[in-house]
Order: sequence, then structure tokens, then C-alpha cells
Amino acid sequence: MAVVQRPTVRRRVLAANLRRLREERELQQEDAARELSCDPSKISRIEKAESGIRQVDLKLLLQLYGIKGKGDQEGWLALARESRKRRWWRDFEDRLPNDFLDQVGLEEDSSHCRGFEPGVVHGLLQSQPYAEAVIGRGEPGPLSEERQARVQVRMERQKAITRSTQPLETWMILGEAALRQEYGGPAVLRNQLRHLTELSELPNVTLQVLPFSAGAYRGGPFPFMIYRFPEPSEMEVVALENHTSQTYLETPRDTGYYGDVFNHLRASALGPIESQSLIREIAGQLSH
Repeated sequence: MAVVQRPTVRRRVLAANLRRLREERELQQEDAARELSCDPSKISRIEKAESGIRQVDLKLLLQLYGIKGKGDQEGWLALARESRKRRWWRDFEDRLPNDFLDQVGLEEDSSHCRGFEPGVVHGLLQSQPYAEAVIGRGEPGPLSEERQARVQVRMERQKAITRSTQPLETWMILGEAALRQEYGGPAVLRNQLRHLTELSELPNVTLQVLPFSAGAYRGGPFPFMIYRFPEPSEMEVVALENHTSQTYLETPRDTGYYGDVFNHLRASALGPIESQSLIREIAGQLSH
């Protein structure tokens, strides 16, 4: 049986934006199909990320959609070229769920991310011993092959924050519970908290803590991440994670709602300096 190639995150971003550009011009798929001298089903496949698009066809569509300058077109053409590249995490496709790998792709390809984790340190900020404890779920014995792969990918994906070119701008709000739950025991948590303070010193990382004293807050105790892609797209995607899978939301209504929730959370949370102080205080309370 033939293996279906899963579209890359960048291809899906390009597809969603081509659909958006067409709709903003109040054009139908049939209008785009006439420009390319093809069947409308081809436009449908492109806009669903079921197939890629040739550079010559993309140039014609961009002109139809009012993006005619060479400089303006280049960002879209580069996005199309990048969407065809195979990424390092695809080597894990046979061991890890696709929706988990999609999140890795979001972190690799986006320029900004912001989010909220009420009860556990987010994967982008985890030390390896802490990640092993979280992924191991407190079960005795060595990690399974799949869980070992998850740890390996989690450590690799953190390079998005420290990469030399355009490091991922990260703004994370952690619930106080995330700083106190002793995954792996006191020593592992103490090391994790020190790791957090080190990361918070990076110029592209903003870290805030939502203390218990903040009381009830908008959105409830549910984690979420908002990823934003660089120009020319600047599209946003919301990632929601549960016990067995992840969901991705792309509509302006959804991204706007979670953006509003994030703004309320950051207003309720401690400032970055106060947050660092609380993290150090909790680390000092842990037994050696």
C-alpha cells in the first residue's frame, strides 16, 4: 500500500494563506483555475495542502491576488520552496503521532510563540531529567522506545529558542503549580527551576508566573500555545493539547479569542522580575 506523504506545516500555512488571499479579493476557485488553465479541483487540492504548487503557478496566483512586486512575491516563493524540504523530525514518523510532530514543526517554523501552562513546565523549557519524569508519567522502569523518542525530540526542539538565526521569540506564562509539582523528585525539580531562570535571561524569552493568589482567571486551567509565522504570512495557529492528541485552530475568531485570554493572563501574572524571584524562592525551599 502506498504511503501518503503528510504535508509539512509550511505547506499548510502556504495553503491557508493562498485561500485567504483569494477570498480577500472576492475570487472563486474557478477564477484561480482559469488563471492557471487548470481544473478547479487542482486549486482545491492546493488550498487544502493536499498537493504542492509550482513556482510559476504561484507567481501567477500572486499576481491575480494583487501581489505583483518582485520583492513582495519573494517571501511567498521562499515559503513555497521551504515547504518542500524534509525536516529532521520526519525521521520519527514511525514512532511518534503525527499531531505531536506537527507541534514540533510549528515551533521550528514560527517566529513567535506565547502560551500558558498551568500545571507543568512547557516542553520548550524543560530540562532533560524533568522531561524524562514528565514523559515517564511516574511509571517504574526504563522508558519505552516511543517515550525515549519523545524525550529526544523534546530536547532537539528546544534549539528553536537558542538557534543562531532568528531564535524563536517565546513568551510563556506558567501556573505556580507547575513550579511546585515534584516531577522526578525535589532534586529534578530544583534543577528544572534553575534551568528556567537561565532561560529567562535570554533576550528572546519572557517568563511570567501566575501565582495561586491571582485567584480565578479568564480561560480556566487549560494550557494553550499560540504560534505566529514570520512575514509574509504572519498567520497564527493555536495549539491545544489533551491526554491523547493535539488540536490546531487557525480561524481569526479562535486565534483572537486565545490572544485575548493570553493578554488577561499576563496582566494577572507576576512581572518577569517578580517571577524570577518566586522561582528562586521555590527552588531554595526544596530539600537537598
